[in-house]
Order: sequence, then structure tokens, then C-alpha cells
Amino acid sequence: MDNALTTKGLGEITSIDSRFIIDKDDRSITVSKGQTFVVKAENLTNMSSQVQGRCQDHPDNTVERFCTTCNKSVCKTCFMSCYKTNHDSTKISDAIDVINKRITELILSADDIKKELETTFHSIMDDKANFESEVQTIKEVIETHTEIIISSVKEESRKVLLDLENVRQQKNKAIEHQVMELESHQMEVQGLKASVTKTKNKPENIQTIDDFKSDFEYVKQCLKEMNSRYLPMKYIKPTFIINEHLDDVLTTKGLGEITSIDSRFIIDKGDRSITVSKGQTFVVKAESLNKSDQCKVAATLISPSGEKTATEVEDMGSGEYIIKGRCDKEGDWKMEVLNGVAHFKGSPVKIKVEPLGLVRTIEPRKYTEYIVSSVALGSDGCILVSSVGNDLLKFNKLGEFVANIKLAHNTEVCSMHVMGNGHLVYCDRQRNVVVMLNDKFEECAQFGKGILKRPNGLTVNDETRVLFVVDSKAGRVCKFNIDDGSFLGNIRKNFNFPFDVTLTREGNLMVTDSVNHRIQMFDTNCMFIKTLVNKGHEDGKVMNPCGIEMDMNENIIISSYSHKLQLFAKNGVFLKRIDSIEDGISKPLEIAVISNRPQQIAVADYADKSVKIFNY
Repeated sequence: MDNALTTKGLGEITSIDSRFIIDKDDRSITVSKGQTFVVKAENLTNMSSQVQGRCQDHPDNTVERFCTTCNKSVCKTCFMSCYKTNHDSTKISDAIDVINKRITELILSADDIKKELETTFHSIMDDKANFESEVQTIKEVIETHTEIIISSVKEESRKVLLDLENVRQQKNKAIEHQVMELESHQMEVQGLKASVTKTKNKPENIQTIDDFKSDFEYVKQCLKEMNSRYLPMKYIKPTFIINEHLDDVLTTKGLGEITSIDSRFIIDKGDRSITVSKGQTFVVKAESLNKSDQCKVAATLISPSGEKTATEVEDMGSGEYIIKGRCDKEGDWKMEVLNGVAHFKGSPVKIKVEPLGLVRTIEPRKYTEYIVSSVALGSDGCILVSSVGNDLLKFNKLGEFVANIKLAHNTEVCSMHVMGNGHLVYCDRQRNVVVMLNDKFEECAQFGKGILKRPNGLTVNDETRVLFVVDSKAGRVCKFNIDDGSFLGNIRKNFNFPFDVTLTREGNLMVTDSVNHRIQMFDTNCMFIKTLVNKGHEDGKVMNPCGIEMDMNENIIISSYSHKLQLFAKNGVFLKRIDSIEDGISKPLEIAVISNRPQQIAVADYADKSVKIFNY
């Protein structure tokens, strides 16, 4: 390296004759001064001719023919052996001519490839130069455009900083008034103190002392009122609500806006940015960090067009507040939550309002040859889709494929339920059993072998540890102990091909009595309560009900095989139809509630071989 930096440069260019080589061990050697040494070199051409001219098996003999069967050059002695075994051979000179001809062809081909490579290289270099020129041009455009943007942003920044300065001045003005009031009271106290001192040793002024006491009490009361009046200002702090949309920054909405926050009151972290369905009633929770701090909360919903609407606030006591809202238009809304003029920390709440009805369709047919039979929400938040086969597919809530989990061979899944501990139970209609999988989707238990005729729907009461299984063919609902698999008995109520079951929060059981076209309800002792929904084609009635599910608001979703999805209150009162004719749902089977904000369900559409996601 030192030489490279002085006189010998980086190195030197020489030419080599590849026919001649120095022995590998002699290419770099170390000797002592004056020592005689030897370096070996050889001619590759001579070596080749020598090896080629002498027989490998008989070194004293020259080769005369080439045995194509043995693929080697042979002398007369070797040739006789090859001849006796009917080997094919040719003159050595002809064999050499053949290989040399092929070598020549390869060399010519190599020359052609070399020219083509050179042409391609020059083309690439030209393309690179043109590309770099384009890049440079675009850089100049970006720099110019950036200067324009920076200038615009700086102007918006100046406006926001001015707002911040106004907030600071308001705070300082309030502090100045407070200080002036304090100084006035201090002077008053000082004067009273001096007057009191003058009455020392003068018993005749005893009545005056009582007057002074009243004056001091008055000052104390004034101080108390002042502290009460200015206390809220102590917690008022500035905050910057960032405008995250760059287009708005460059047009009319600026960088954002400066507001004040009262740091004593906060919005629950999980409620500061939410997504809801159009028309969905939602709740935002807020609280006081100091439970003794109370305030008069005002909440306002702001629509995408800027319209403001006051919304309901409920004081739960102990510094906790529940704010209810409902947005009747799609788009990006805000909710301001204020204590007087100051925002709660986390206000304004960002609210994304999505449309009702069908929002996306998942097509499992791309990943399985089998027909879709059931859906469930996995413990990891993914949508599980079963097929009339051994494919268990996972999709995220955006409908993107995640994985294909292979179940046992000859499996036919027709219903699934995810337990609170993450275990999955499903009906296997091929083996007429219920199978339990652990959180790694490994089979760990079976239920109902030899008892079930055609399992078709199921649910689990995690508290009582009871597994309910619809046995459609036998017209009953079977009960099993989920821990030891023991059979606990049947529920029968003139069922005609019951299809699915679910539980209310109280533990009441609801059954879709499919061919009887009704929904039956039973109490925790499995005693019949009432028919919850009756037969009929009109909305509010059911025909061939299949799937049934209860959402977080204790409303009931029911799918009818005659292409309909309906929402009912827990007492069976009809609320609305979820799907529309335009959604093209054909034969909906099982339902899974996959989200509460927004209210969202996944439905297995048997005829369409798809899973449809609805906001409702």
C-alpha cells in the first residue's frame, strides 16, 4: 500500500500466454540471500499431445484408434480387446478432426456470444446514461416543487405559531390578573398587620381587634375564591392537533390547529381513533385522572362537511364518563370532548364511518377444491373458513389469504366454534363426531362417537363446561362434558332437522329449527321458554333458518337458507335486514361476528362457494 502511494502505483498490466504456465507451488516463493532456487514451468500443448499420443494402459505404445464405446484412445493391443467385444472405433486422426471441428465451432460461437454481450453491454450503458439523465431532471423538478411546498408550509407554520402565541398570551394574561389580585391582598394584609401592631398594650382597643379579625377572615375568603376561580387554568395546556393529510396542508386546511387541553381529563386510549358502521351507536369512555375532579363535559360530533351536533354524555360517578354517538353519513368524523373551552386529552376522537351492507367477498375456491361450509373468528383475530373436506383456511379481516391448515384425512367440517381458551371444536360429518383442536390445530379430543347421527352445529358454555351439539338427523341437541367427554343427555322439542345453536349471556340456548321454520329458546336447565321467531317469508320471519349468532350488543343474527340475513333483538323483536338483493347472497349457512367496531359479520355462502363480509 505504501508503494501505491509513492512511486510504484497500484500495479501494472502485462500479457500472458495461456499455453505456458508456472507450477502453482513456484508462483510465490521465499529464499535467503544468495540461495540458488529452481522454478518449474511447462507447456500445456506438449502435455496434451504427450498424453494424447501414448496409450493410458500401455505407455510404450502409441494410440492409433479411438474407441467410441469405451470413449478413449487405444493402441493396437487395446484395440484388439475392443474389436473382440464388437466395440465401435474410428481412426485417431478422424476422432481428433471431429473434436477439433467441434471446438472450432464452439470458439466461433463464443466469439458471436462475446459480440452479443458487448452489444448488450453498450445498450445497458446507454440505458443507464439516459436513466441517470431522467433522474437528474426529475430531481430538479422535485427540488423546485419542494421549495414551493416548503414556502407554503412555512406560511402555514407561521399561522399556527401565531395561534400558539395567542394561547400563551391568554394564559399569561390570566396569570397576571391572578398575580395582581394576590399583590392587592398582600398589601391589604400588610396594612392590617401594621394597624394591629399599633393596638398592642392598649386594652381599650379590644373592640377594634374583633374588627381586624373580621377583616382578616374576609381576605382569607377572597383568597379561597380566587384559588377556586383560577384553579382550572392551572391544568390548561396547549396541544397541537396534527393535520395528517398533506393535500390539506397545501390547500385550505393548513398544518393543523392549536387547541387547549385539560390534562386532568382523558379519553380512553382505545377510543381515540375508532371505526364504526353507518348508523351504529357507539360508546367513547372518558375519565378524570383524579377521581375527585369533576367537570361539566360537553361532547360534539363533527361531520365530514363540518356540521356540529351535540351528543349524549352520561356521568357515571367517580370521575368516569360515557359518551354515546351515532353517525348517519359515511366518511371521516370527529368528536370533540370538552371541559369548558379545554379538550380532554385524546380529543378530538377520530371516527371513520363505513357503509352498511356487503363490504368484501372472500373466495376460498382459489385455495381449496372443496365447498365452503362454516366460518369462525380465530383467537388470533383471523377468519377461519372450513370446507366440506380437510382444508381449514385462514384469512385476515381484509380478506387476504394467510394459511391452509390440513385437517385429518376424510374430514368433512360442517360447523366450528372457538372456545375462550383458543381451542377449536368442529363437527366432522364424515366420522359423525365432534373434534377438538388445541391452539396449534392438533387434535386433542373427540366427542359423541357412536352417539351422534349427523352433527351439524355446536357451541360451548365455557362456564358450565357443557358442549351443545345439534344432531340434525336425530332431531335433537346433545350435551357433553367438554372436559371428560361424557354424554349428559338430549334436548328434544319436536325438532325437524335442527341446524345450529348459540347461547345468550345468561346461558339460554337458541336453536334454529330449520324445517319447522322457527327459532326455539331454552333456559339454563334446558327447559323450553318460547318460540323466539316464527315462520314466514316477510322480514321479521324465517324460512329454513340455518346459522344463528349473538353479537356484543346481545342482538341476534339469523341466516335463512332462502337467501336472507336478519337482525333481531334478544327478545325476538325484528330490527332490520342486513343484506340486500343486490348483494347476491344465495344460500347463507353459518355466521361469525368478527368485529364490534364496526359491527361486522362473516357469512359462509354455500351456493356461491364464498365468504361474504357485511357491516350492519
